[in-house]
Amino acid sequence: MRNTRFAIVAASAVMLLLGARFAAAQELSPEAAEELKPQVEAGARLLSDMSEEAQAYRRKELAKTVNPVMDPVPRKLKKQLYDQLSTISGMSMRQLFNFMTAKKKVAEGVEFDDVVEAMEIKANEVNFKKVGHNQFWKDVGAITGEPALRVEILQFCDATVGRRMLDFSPEFAIFIPCRISVVEQPDGSIWLMTLDWDVSWLAMAWRQGSSLPEDLKQDAIRVRDAMTEIMEAGANAEW
Repeated sequence: MRNTRFAIVAASAVMLLLGARFAAAQELSPEAAEELKPQVEAGARLLSDMSEEAQAYRRKELAKTVNPVMDPVPRKLKKQLYDQLSTISGMSMRQLFNFMTAKKKVAEGVEFDDVVEAMEIKANEVNFKKVGHNQFWKDVGAITGEPALRVEILQFCDATVGRRMLDFSPEFAIFIPCRISVVEQPDGSIWLMTLDWDVSWLAMAWRQGSSLPEDLKQDAIRVRDAMTEIMEAGANAEW
């Protein structure tokens, strides 16, 4: 009985908070306030499809927490930085790509289709949604007319973490969704490759304009760990 009373009180508190946020907003009409309430049962909704009043209010609220897009870096400055990086590191272009990549070799005897299936199953276990599957080799074969080495790119996403990272830096959009490429080599071996999510960049958090909320830091680490688990499952066909 005590648990039931607690649940009722908690539910009432949530409704009061929602009411304070949406319905009690004096500058909003009741219709606009209703539009802005969370409606999970309605499925995905676009802000741009709402009434002008609801849009204006929500955009104003979002502007308080979502950082704006930064001005683009001039190409001349980018070249200077690239040249400095190349001089300091001594890395070739291939070595730089390799530096940015996390990879795993698939165990001998594991078939390509088993790799893909194992990763799909593991992604579901770690609450990552598969949002894309590009069978790149088919495009190559269709254009060249020659038998192609098999290359497929799977895309996974933790939508809530991705959205929060975009709020911090809209430029993070170039990294989502998370991608894992399954690449067949001429010798028949299969490799898994993804952007290296070692999250070393979190060490920059002390710099001005770099501070992340602690829970978002932990989410970034969790994404890194989840991607590693997915690749390990695929490399060994574990399910």
